[in-house]
Amino acid sequence: MKPFQKVRLLADKYIDEGIKTGDIGVILEDYDGENFEVEFSDSSGNTIALFAIPGKELELVDGE
Repeated sequence: MKPFQKVRLLADKYIDEGIKTGDIGVILEDYDGENFEVEFSDSSGNTIALFAIPGKELELVDGE
């Protein structure tokens, strides 16, 4: 996974932060190949959540 790639969240443990399983975000930073800064936005481009997430809780989204 690299910066600016779209990813899908695979975990429901961030509901309190406003995101849930299946939500799409964009990688902003690769910290160590295992943890990534990801931004989740609404359809207007407003940030909903922005924080580091383990790569095992993300999957790449192709063609979106």
